[in-house]
Amino acid sequence: MNTIDDLPGPPRRPVVGNLLDLVRTRTPHRLLEGWADDHGLTFRFRPGGQRDVVVTADPVLVDLALRRRPDDFGRDTGMSAVINEIVPHGVFTAEGDRWRRLRKVATQSLNAAYLRQYFTTITKVTERLLRRWEAAAAAGERVDVLDSMMRYTLDVTSGLAMGHDLNSLESTGEGLHRRLPMLFPAFARRINAPFPYWRRFKLPQDHRLDATVREIEALVKERFAHARARVAAGESPANFLEALVKPLENEPGITDEEVFGNVLTMLLAGEDTTSSTAAWALHFLAEHPDIAAKVRAEADEVLGDQRVPGDPATIGRLRYAEAVVHEVLRLQPVAPMAGLQNLRDMTVARSDGRELFLPANTPIVVLTSYGARRDTARFPDAGVFRPERWLDGRLPAEALPFAPFGSGPRFCPGRNLALIEAAMVTSVLGRRFDLAGDRTAGMVHERMSFAAYPVNLHLHVTARRDSRDSANPGSAVR
Repeated sequence: MNTIDDLPGPPRRPVVGNLLDLVRTRTPHRLLEGWADDHGLTFRFRPGGQRDVVVTADPVLVDLALRRRPDDFGRDTGMSAVINEIVPHGVFTAEGDRWRRLRKVATQSLNAAYLRQYFTTITKVTERLLRRWEAAAAAGERVDVLDSMMRYTLDVTSGLAMGHDLNSLESTGEGLHRRLPMLFPAFARRINAPFPYWRRFKLPQDHRLDATVREIEALVKERFAHARARVAAGESPANFLEALVKPLENEPGITDEEVFGNVLTMLLAGEDTTSSTAAWALHFLAEHPDIAAKVRAEADEVLGDQRVPGDPATIGRLRYAEAVVHEVLRLQPVAPMAGLQNLRDMTVARSDGRELFLPANTPIVVLTSYGARRDTARFPDAGVFRPERWLDGRLPAEALPFAPFGSGPRFCPGRNLALIEAAMVTSVLGRRFDLAGDRTAGMVHERMSFAAYPVNLHLHVTARRDSRDSANPGSAVR
């Protein structure tokens, strides 16, 4: 049986260990994946201090850690403490029985029945996005794709979460739509800080963070009072908050603090992660005109004269657009790793048959997407963007080593909503516009700030011009 001391790992410097390697990279998940290439699927490194962190891309260990949450594995306590200071009482950091209760609440409020009711909001915001891009095309302006997608997903998520229309797609100047996207970078900044300075003194950025959280809390309280009134009047729940009003059977009602924590969690998770996936999808369409042509042909067939899909069943028929999204999630995952710890002493089996002893509370990083880019048996030509690999049942949609929404009991409850939004954007914008990359700000690359996202992703968009349009002007895109 091996211990942590027996594991290989990258060379470390005295005192600081591998801290400088982490400080110098803007993509720590890629750094860890590179170390896995060099040192094996399970290795150790030291991010300063005296304690090693275990990193694993071994599918057996990744599956074990995800499947045995929250009883045997939990989120890293340092990360949870930072997040709880900003977003307390949310399902993301909850553990044990409290997590089970909040998970039931979140799952109920994001189930398929409610998604059908929410679809009106999604189509309204998609139409708004389409108009914004049409204006950019008419003016010859380049589009900041990530900014556009963040505004889109924020409008969708705030509408679904609270029944509140931020209308960030059409807003200019200051406002909550500009402040909310700063929360994820604030998480990352504090998680990676060498010490928790904000508990002793606060910088201007910390005061801005506090003010933003208070602003969101006030809005959530106002909307929850409105939700209670609507439900009391016999109205059917039309958003996440209204679904929270009705308590689960045999469960106590959700507290105001839990309402705020879960709504803010939904806003953050729905905005940053989905926007990055949608932005990367449009990037790949611009880079692969042949794939863009297939997306367009499918949209023409499925949508006909509709500008946007009118119901979830129509989205379900956009199989190629969904395959594009799956391939984006494989190559550019937004959550490529998770920081965990085991809650008790345990001996775990590895895929090579060897056993590893983990003392209680060992910091563990699981690389959830490593295999999806390196398993050439399951993904031939793994580095090639090829949506076709997801069609005709050739691959199960999600199973290790491809688990973009996690696995086990803490599988992301917002998966269906995220796929709907990303497939909607891919199909509607891919159909309406010819897309061309713009590199004037530099090459497109990736950065990690709690979630992974694209940088310098700009496109020139022009209104579609092809034989279908000229034969029947505007019919396919009006």
